[in-house]
Amino acid sequence: MKIKGLTRRAAAALLGGAFLMGATAGFSPARSAEELRIIATGEPYGLGLKALAKAFEAKTGVKVTVDQFPYSDAYNKEVLLGTANSDEYDMMVLDCIWLPIFVKNKWVQPLEPLEAKAKQKIEWNAFLPGIVDAYDVIDGQHWAAPIDFFIEVLAYRTDLFEKAGLKEPPKTWDEFKAYAAKLNDPATNVYGVVSMPGEQDGGYSEWTVRLASLPMPPNSTQFVWDRDFKPMLLNDGNGAKALARWLEIKPFTAPGANEMGYAEATNAFMQGNGAMYVNWFGFFPDIENPDSSKVIGKVAYALPPVESLSAKRHDYLGGYQISVAANAPKPQLSYDFIAFATSHEGQEIMLEAGASGAYRTDVYSNQKWLDKFPFLKPVKDAQTLVPLTSGLAEYVEMQRIVYDQLFAAWVGKIDPATAMTQANKGLDDLMKSLGYQKK
Repeated sequence: MKIKGLTRRAAAALLGGAFLMGATAGFSPARSAEELRIIATGEPYGLGLKALAKAFEAKTGVKVTVDQFPYSDAYNKEVLLGTANSDEYDMMVLDCIWLPIFVKNKWVQPLEPLEAKAKQKIEWNAFLPGIVDAYDVIDGQHWAAPIDFFIEVLAYRTDLFEKAGLKEPPKTWDEFKAYAAKLNDPATNVYGVVSMPGEQDGGYSEWTVRLASLPMPPNSTQFVWDRDFKPMLLNDGNGAKALARWLEIKPFTAPGANEMGYAEATNAFMQGNGAMYVNWFGFFPDIENPDSSKVIGKVAYALPPVESLSAKRHDYLGGYQISVAANAPKPQLSYDFIAFATSHEGQEIMLEAGASGAYRTDVYSNQKWLDKFPFLKPVKDAQTLVPLTSGLAEYVEMQRIVYDQLFAAWVGKIDPATAMTQANKGLDDLMKSLGYQKK
């Protein structure tokens, strides 16, 4: 779930659905009479989508083309497709934080009318509890279905833990800091923790994983704003507490951390340069890939630490959703593909192809998949999964406001309290300007 390099044009669309003049660059490739086209980001779930495409064609004779683009490029192109009322693609794969703005701007269509006519229907009750309600249902209708799922997980080096006399993963952030200090060994190019402050979504996620371990604010379903869209960053000083927790591990991160994002941090960990790494497990398949990783067989996984073992645990959930484009040439056939993709058979095809973001509940009791993807195991210990968006369509702009202050604190320009005071004011101004707050 990363946001990097969004253009001003894309940001403008997020800030209220301003119409972007013109259509997408170039011309749509000619499509066959029986063909579906999907636009997606470049994440590993694409391996599964392409395997599903082959299986669907074998079943139905319908060709399915999957076009993948780098994350921000995919977002920008999908925004342009929507604003241009394009019929180039039948389906769009959207980061969960994008879907609300696509619904708000009517760039995707609800699934209920298509479901009513379908023979094979999406098995909504088969998904992991909470993930459909968190992102796919808006104003009482289903606008997408999960095609990839993840929570944040702690990856840690068992060999380094054993050498340091550490017998289990850290349970609290106090322990996490102590472990990072003990495992830090710059002389051997091994650092206590890998961090990613240099990328907006990565840095924001490192802060929110700590924020989520503090008490939830009143009248809220998550930790950044409440049900009335009032910023909650100053509630009990929790925003500053979470930021201070993140800053305290800075001495135990590798040189160059300020420029690290998801890709750089994941590579540093799998090349053996870090002892611990907290991230969305959607970025962990490469750690288990012998072709890319130097730490195969040396990594275990657990839920991230919390502030207090006595408090209720919350974990943010993320993932990608597949939607039918508003002007899809074949919307009913698109629904049929989504129903197949999210079926038990479709999930098995995804997993066999290496797409590890399992969205169906039954996967988490199947030892075959837990052995193949060991970072799935902590999901069974999660207690309450919390959505990121909670009704706010302009999530990316909200995130940017907070991240700018987080990064300023990371590089030492301001202290945590000042960062949160400024971020809280920025969010309050945004919520008011967008009309979310009731007067």
